[in-house]
Amino acid sequence: MRRWPIAFLLVAALVVIAGGCGAGEPSRPPGVAFTKVELPGGAAAVVLSASEDTLLIGVRRPGQPVVPGLLRLDGQGAINEVPVQGVTPYGLLARWRSIAFDGERILALGGERGGAHGHVRWSVWSGSTDGLDEQRQGFSTFGGYEAGDMVDAVLAPAGGALVGAWASARLGFDVAVWTLQGEDWIRQSSAGTALESSETGLGFPMAAASVGDGILVAGWQVRLGAGGSGQQPVVWQSSSFNTGWTATALPDAGDLAAALAVRCWSDGCGVAGRVDGKLAVWQLSGGAWARRPGLPPVPVGDRDRLAAPIELGGQLFQPMSDGGQVKLARVDGDGWAVRTVDGPAGTVTAMAVAGDSVYLLAGPDEDSQTLWRADLTALR
Repeated sequence: MRRWPIAFLLVAALVVIAGGCGAGEPSRPPGVAFTKVELPGGAAAVVLSASEDTLLIGVRRPGQPVVPGLLRLDGQGAINEVPVQGVTPYGLLARWRSIAFDGERILALGGERGGAHGHVRWSVWSGSTDGLDEQRQGFSTFGGYEAGDMVDAVLAPAGGALVGAWASARLGFDVAVWTLQGEDWIRQSSAGTALESSETGLGFPMAAASVGDGILVAGWQVRLGAGGSGQQPVVWQSSSFNTGWTATALPDAGDLAAALAVRCWSDGCGVAGRVDGKLAVWQLSGGAWARRPGLPPVPVGDRDRLAAPIELGGQLFQPMSDGGQVKLARVDGDGWAVRTVDGPAGTVTAMAVAGDSVYLLAGPDEDSQTLWRADLTALR
């Protein structure tokens, strides 16, 4: 029997191992490890909002006198309770739907179903990290025969705003904006603006954020009449708070699409949504919207919630859930680099950055979500 030199055998073994990895296949980056954040008193996280090194965690504590709770997680990792004072029966039962935070001001939107028809009874809250108070409003402010859903609270330089839908004077529902006058939230007329639905399209808002001096609303529009048919993703943007509204259809949107989540930063915005049943991301840069190509074909259903994209160091990140496996995609040239996430499972409903940490809120459903944390350096 011929005896082969040991050096030759070692080289051959390395060749076989390399071949088993798949010749020509790109190397897979390691997963991003997240650690569970334990919340005090059995609190269950519902929504997140962050500014600088502070993370606000909207929580729910069934059975407590005030069900909606608010926690503040600071840059040193300490978690403190923010006092919350409710004043109405449905306010005391509310689940947080949106919390806007700019480092000083807090504006929050809560809701809970009730009444003979099971409609959502909305409540609005304002304050700071020193305390949050419910602002009692008349039933007709957000409810009644003409009411639609509320979607987000927004803090712009000129003040706070609430975004939702309201019956249109022309057709269907309009995108609607409420602003504060004294102690009352007053719905501003959408008639004659880009927020108004018409015979060519019906608008449906899904999320909102502040951008510059104004507001950006993301949603979708049902196309009617000679303008065609189908469902297209749309963003409505104001030039200054609640004035100068324009509507822009997001590009490369297939036949059936919607914009579902939005976040803005100093020089742009990102929108997450779906196109023909698959995850899609659009980015506003240089004043123009473009769809970012190359995402994996992750299914997104009609009832699925999405976390908004986030910008870090000039790079766009998008969390996703692929068959219950959480992944994190980062724009890489003309495509995306995708990494698995260790720890969180289920659907990611929120992503936030505070200080040197990134946080994910994920779980099998909205009643079973867990907060997770990782160092920002792990994403690079």
